[in-house]
Amino acid sequence: MFMKKFKKILKIILIIVLALMLIPILINLYVILSVSSNIKELDDLRETYDYALVLGCGLKNGKPSLMLQDRLDMAIKLYENSKVAKIIVSGTHLSNYSEVNAMEKYLKENNIPSTVIIRDDYGNSTNESITNYHENYQDQKVIIVTQRYHMYRSLYIAKYYQIKAIGVSAKKERYVGQSVRDIREILARVKDFIFFTF
Repeated sequence: MFMKKFKKILKIILIIVLALMLIPILINLYVILSVSSNIKELDDLRETYDYALVLGCGLKNGKPSLMLQDRLDMAIKLYENSKVAKIIVSGTHLSNYSEVNAMEKYLKENNIPSTVIIRDDYGNSTNESITNYHENYQDQKVIIVTQRYHMYRSLYIAKYYQIKAIGVSAKKERYVGQSVRDIREILARVKDFIFFTF
C-alpha cells in the first residue's frame, strides 16, 4: 500500500517537473519563431536603413571584446555598403568602464566619421538599449547588430515596441564561454517574454 502511494506521488512530481521544464522550452521556441523572419544577411538587404544599433557586450583590457568587435565590424560593413546612414553604439558608460567610449573609438579607428556615430550611454542591458531606441527614434528603420543567439530576444523586444527593425547577425562563431551565455539567454528570453507579453 505504501509503495503504491509512493509511486503515485513520484509520478505526480515527475509530471510537474516535466511541465516546468517544458514551459521555458515552449517560450523560447515562441520567441525564436516569432522573429526569425526578421533576421537577414547583409547580401540580402535591398534598402538603406536609418540606423545600425550595436548592442554592447563587454570589454577586454579597455577594448571591445571579440564578440563586441565582431558586432562593430558588421556595423562597419553595413555603413560601407550603404545599408545604414548612422551607427548607434549602446552600452554601459561609467567613469572607469565605458563600452560606449571603446565602441566609438573602434569605429573611428576604422574610418567611420564621427558625424555618423551616435552614442547611447544608458544601454546597460538589452532591454534598456531597445527601450532607449524606441523613446528617441521610434519611427526610424533600424538594423539591430548582435550575435544570432542574442538577436531573437532583441528583436522580440523591438517587436513589442513596434519598432521597424530587422537584425543582421555578427560573425558566426563560437566564443569562449558560449555555453554559459546560451543558458543565460534561454532564461532571459523567458523573463522578457513574461515582461513584454503580459
